[in-house]
Amino acid sequence: MKRGFWLPWLMRGLGMLPVTWVSAVGAALGWLLGVAPLRLASARRLVLINLLACYPELSWRECKRMARRSLMETGRTMAEFTTVWAQPVDHALARISHARGLDQLRAAIASPRPVLILSLHLSSWELVNLLLGRQGPAVVMYKPDDNPQLTELVRRGRERTGCRLVPATHSGVKVALETQRAGGTVAILADHHPTGANNPFVPFFGHPVRTPGLISKLVLRHRPHVFFASCWRRHGPRDVRVIFEQAPDVENGDTEQSVLTAMNQGLETCINRAPEQYHWPYKRFRWTPDGARNWYRHSPQILARARRDADRERLGLVSR
Repeated sequence: MKRGFWLPWLMRGLGMLPVTWVSAVGAALGWLLGVAPLRLASARRLVLINLLACYPELSWRECKRMARRSLMETGRTMAEFTTVWAQPVDHALARISHARGLDQLRAAIASPRPVLILSLHLSSWELVNLLLGRQGPAVVMYKPDDNPQLTELVRRGRERTGCRLVPATHSGVKVALETQRAGGTVAILADHHPTGANNPFVPFFGHPVRTPGLISKLVLRHRPHVFFASCWRRHGPRDVRVIFEQAPDVENGDTEQSVLTAMNQGLETCINRAPEQYHWPYKRFRWTPDGARNWYRHSPQILARARRDADRERLGLVSR
């Protein structure tokens, strides 16, 4: 019997419940993580480290409060995804109460130039994927899960409105390049941590991180229309706001560094609209140009010192 074989079945069952119930369950689980002792809750340590590093203007108490809210919102997000994949498309899309920038996006898709969508792990990002598919055919890059049943569940859920999923591998990159060359639409989660030395280090919240070099290749080679796609919950799971906004600074960049710097700055702007709803339990800052950071491995010691108001620059949480 394969490990985790039950997970897709559990997700299907959970996804058939009303979204308000599912969201409440996820929030409750996130709350439990948020009040658990730091030594036992690695996800809470991750969130706190990332918030302390990205928002140096916030005090320890403010970061601690934001971390608790963030874990609750992350719980909501993960739980609500099951309803996006399991329930009828129109039911899921009805949760979007406002969508801005659709006219500009449709005009760009209708033009001869290709379109590049840069999304991120913010709030109910799976709904953005469904809404994008309704605007026209699009290739969406994704990372398959180790569980093939779960991968298939996610793939079917995401492709229901016309998007085509391709893995973030050499074969998927080839499809993305061919799609852009033909004037089509490609969507990429632009805030993930890529591997490989061909992905340069670019500042993100003031810290150099590996950034997907594929995005600058697509921009510099094919000069697509570029849009940021983001969303956030305003008043619960049935009030999701979506924004497709043009990214002229990314479109007009003339070097790899200028394109990716403008992209990361745009992602920061999207996150700062609803920072508690960003997916902070992620080792986005694992590497530096000089090697591995010690933030996550030594998080208990760093957080203990941060709690005593130790200078964050001395802790290595603020770039010099």
